Amino acid sequence: MAPKKAPKKHPAKAAKHAAKKGAKHKDEKHSGANDMRKAYEHLGRLAALRPMLAATVVPQLGVLTDLAQQALASGDAKQAKDLLRAGEHLAFGSLAANTKEPRVSEELLEAIHADYEDLTDRAEEHWERHEADRPSTVIPLYDAMREAADRAFDKGAYRRALEFARGAEALAHARGLDRALDAGKPQKKLKA
Repeated sequence: MAPKKAPKKHPAKAAKHAAKKGAKHKDEKHSGANDMRKAYEHLGRLAALRPMLAATVVPQLGVLTDLAQQALASGDAKQAKDLLRAGEHLAFGSLAANTKEPRVSEELLEAIHADYEDLTDRAEEHWERHEADRPSTVIPLYDAMREAADRAFDKGAYRRALEFARGAEALAHARGLDRALDAGKPQKKLKA
């Protein structure tokens, strides 16, 4: 038996409710408290993933975590959230298989290709738009994630490719951070 549908609201009331709900949702989505909560959640997931990660990934996460903590200290929860989101995708990408995935349907493959292209286009667009406004420690990490995503995609390791592409897209949002944050830190070649 099909579930009973709720009675329909009067069209004027429904429009008013939708507008009110949309405004509330937009305010919640972009509030500093929501960004701080998301940063906290990303940090918790990174802490849980850290024991499983290769030794080469841990320093990369350290860079992102340090920058995120500095962003939080300066009151920029959105930057912290984006940096930690990039770290989470980096961690999951490094844990995903680096081999061709068997049995991917044509329909799924088309969706994967479209998503990958969208992610890399958005990452490039954000990266170029804010190129002069980011700490130098982020640059090699972004490059490494983009390269790792492309290599994985070419191999057919789609989960890995999508995670690294999402990480690069998240990292491309990092901007407005004081370049002094990374002054004096040694520049090393980071690997994804």
